[in-house]
Amino acid sequence: MTAKVLLLGLLLILTAADAEDKSGDVRKPSCPNMDEEIMACPLNLAPVCGSDGNTYANDCTLCVHRQTTRMDILIVKEGSC
Repeated sequence: MTAKVLLLGLLLILTAADAEDKSGDVRKPSCPNMDEEIMACPLNLAPVCGSDGNTYANDCTLCVHRQTTRMDILIVKEGSC
């Protein structure tokens, strides 16, 4: 019985830790008007994690990928995936 309780407690801790990593606000990147082609992105490194599981150098590079693939990729979190 104690082994089952211990296993259940461990499972709850792992689930809570996983939920904490995924918490946060999913948001759209701040892209310019999508009707216009993005010519160049700044070289600043401000990584964002896209909803496609890829890490982008900044919002702009995510916007370029959204524009070229026509996929609605959102920012899941700030920083790398």
